[in-house]
Amino acid sequence: MLNQDDIVQLRNEYDSKIELFKQLIKTVKFCISQEIQNHKIKYHSLIYRIKPFDSFVEKIRRKDAKEPFQEIMDVVGLRIVCLFHSNVKDIGTIVEKNFEVIEKDDKIDDVDVNIFGYMSLHYKAKLKDVSSDYKDIKGIPFEIQIRTIAQDAWASISHYLDYKNESAIPIHLKRDFHALSGLFYVADTHFEILLQEVTKHYLSK
Repeated sequence: MLNQDDIVQLRNEYDSKIELFKQLIKTVKFCISQEIQNHKIKYHSLIYRIKPFDSFVEKIRRKDAKEPFQEIMDVVGLRIVCLFHSNVKDIGTIVEKNFEVIEKDDKIDDVDVNIFGYMSLHYKAKLKDVSSDYKDIKGIPFEIQIRTIAQDAWASISHYLDYKNESAIPIHLKRDFHALSGLFYVADTHFEILLQEVTKHYLSK
């Protein structure tokens, strides 16, 4: 259990690391953006955030973390929202090639086929060996989430309607809720099919 002295100490350490977190975001963002551009992958957005201190403390309590700044690996987080399902895997390959992956959580291909819900590809990672200019941020873990626009839209809507408050949706509407998630999944699948057909059309000319 965290007492008030623990929280004060955590706050001081958290504040002392803010500039390092910002430097880490800048470095990771630059690397990913350059690699995506080199591979000519179009994407919708690349956003980032530093987990607010209160959320950090809440997660420490929930996980009973003994080494918070190492065990809580999403204090620094980036999210890449891309256009097509195939882009998710392509960008995932870029992440695996350019960073030291600690953990991979595939919520797209490695989940039960009957579950549509929250779909995304998550990585917990660190920088690989880098120049001495970045030695202070090399050991800081970060999270990268990769998802399509449809997956991002569903995650945002479902979080607001359901995950934010389990009692928000009456039980008799749960079936509609999960059926809607299936429509998002079908939309993603058909966008990918359209992409493949358009590509074939232009290549055949």
